[in-house]
Amino acid sequence: MFMLILLFVYFSLAACEVISPSHNYNVTLPEVNAPYVAGQMLPISYTLPDDTSLSNSLSLSIYFTTQDPSLNFTEIVITSNADISQGFSFRRTHNTYIYYEHQLSYALPNSTLPGTYVVQFVDSVSRTNTTIPIIVRPYAAPVTSLNSMTSKSRPTGGSIFAMTSNEHSIHPLSGLLMISMMTVAILC
Repeated sequence: MFMLILLFVYFSLAACEVISPSHNYNVTLPEVNAPYVAGQMLPISYTLPDDTSLSNSLSLSIYFTTQDPSLNFTEIVITSNADISQGFSFRRTHNTYIYYEHQLSYALPNSTLPGTYVVQFVDSVSRTNTTIPIIVRPYAAPVTSLNSMTSKSRPTGGSIFAMTSNEHSIHPLSGLLMISMMTVAILC
């Protein structure tokens, strides 16, 4: 078991993972102090060792919260029962080391104020927490310009090669280019 923990720690450091205090899981996403944007997805990923008795030693919940009282933010439960299964679809290998990777996404609310927040992984069995600080940037509404979309007219029919009233002349090399493309198409 000790060797398993050492291997788990070794590969965690190599992949820039955050190791839990209980060594029962590692957090791979979100990255520490990484910027994320309100209104977009927050990726969450964690890895588990290959241990058949893991369900007896780990019960994981994930929260989104802040430690900054000026943000006036209420803690949000992302999941109260994170998946710790060791099914084939989650199985990964690194050289001969076997581990299990779980991923989920959390949609950051548009109304999230910019600031420093934390994604907190709580193990209720060992009563330990792993806290990942992140930076949330303000919501950026998608930019759509109806004027630019309506001012461009689309052809309603006919050939895409037909000249329109905006085209006054054809470049002298365009005919040669067309013949070259047709020759390549015939040879292929």
